[in-house]
Amino acid sequence: MSWADFKDYIDIFRTDQIMQQLQDWNVGDLTTNPWFLGGFAAAVLITYFLGMRAISAFIVGIGGFTLALSYTVGQGIGPDGVQGNGLYVIIGGGTVAIGLFIYLLFIKSE
Repeated sequence: MSWADFKDYIDIFRTDQIMQQLQDWNVGDLTTNPWFLGGFAAAVLITYFLGMRAISAFIVGIGGFTLALSYTVGQGIGPDGVQGNGLYVIIGGGTVAIGLFIYLLFIKSE
């Protein structure tokens, strides 16, 4: 692998290209998609009530961060980064998702 090949591979991970790929995948539409929201809620409730706390915590963490990312991408991507205070939304949403994950997995005991 040459340096040029390595540089081309690393260029895939530039922020503007990642955000463009998320827009191409219509990630911004997940917050309004009732099938995604219903499936997410059903998966969390089913795993939680069946006693699979670790799986439920994992789903809450991944799903919560996905919803925060979806909302941020749905707000729009500008030339200077995420518009409309999207950075605060993704940081706050990620913090809440990780907080719920930690609570469900480590703090809540039964």
